[in-house]
Amino acid sequence: MDIRNMLIIKNSWSHVIAQPDNPGVLFYQQLFAAVPCLVPMFKSDMEGQQAKFTDMITYMVTNLQNMEDIQYEIELLGQRHAHYGVTAEHYELVGSVLISTLKSSLGDLWNSETEEAWTRLYQLWSSSMIGASSEMSPEKSPE
Repeated sequence: MDIRNMLIIKNSWSHVIAQPDNPGVLFYQQLFAAVPCLVPMFKSDMEGQQAKFTDMITYMVTNLQNMEDIQYEIELLGQRHAHYGVTAEHYELVGSVLISTLKSSLGDLWNSETEEAWTRLYQLWSSSMIGASSEMSPEKSPE
């Protein structure tokens, strides 16, 4: 990821988290409205889940310049998601909702450059998580 895109992402995320509402709340509201069948996957404390979502995005954005250093954590996240029943198809839906959430949170600060930067970043993250989750699939387990 180039410096310009990193700066766009870091700057836009700083605006998102500076708002009074936790972006995780808006994200999950939009996710469940768009894909209600995912609601049962979230059996635990939603307030805690919303905070975890925001904290993880913040951590990953903060460490954009060190993506190699956090790659293992991204892969572990993908493995945890697979354990909860997340499939490769879910990542596409989540990506759309993430972009929509960012767009609505940023309002006039959202533009095509911001959308492109976030879309590319999400593609990097999701492909790493999908790859890590497929490595632990039953088909690839030793018998």
